[in-house]
Amino acid sequence: MGSLLTEAKPFRFGNKDFPHDLRQINCQNVTTALKHRMAVQKTLDLIRGRIQDPPRLCELAFLAGLSRTYFSPVFKEVVGMGLQDYLICARIDKAKELLSDINLTIKQIAYEAGFKDPDHFCRTFKKKTGTTPTDWRVRKLEDSLPNFPKRILI
Repeated sequence: MGSLLTEAKPFRFGNKDFPHDLRQINCQNVTTALKHRMAVQKTLDLIRGRIQDPPRLCELAFLAGLSRTYFSPVFKEVVGMGLQDYLICARIDKAKELLSDINLTIKQIAYEAGFKDPDHFCRTFKKKTGTTPTDWRVRKLEDSLPNFPKRILI
């Protein structure tokens, strides 16, 4: 009498073979996701470190160990936004930090945050935060200094 137990063979769906054990699929997905996160984390550190002159897509992809075409969707999957949107958000975050230094002009902050044009910086800042850089600075000063005089509207 033949054995009813046979070797588990992969099942076919479309043109792909899948392992019979679904746990193996899940482990592969988790491993791939972790590799993607680690690769993208390296690039995030580099972007933040070079906010004034961020690395190009090909440099980021190389650092991540991925092709240029594969890097972009992986970056979006891990970060939740595309590379260009992330760069803008990182620059706005840097500008917010710099706005606490009242010795820096808005123009200086724009350049330090990686914007080439102060007017573009102001428009982008307002679009992303809902307020101008100057108003952001004043509001932060009002919040951080209890005796800071409040603005008087005439």
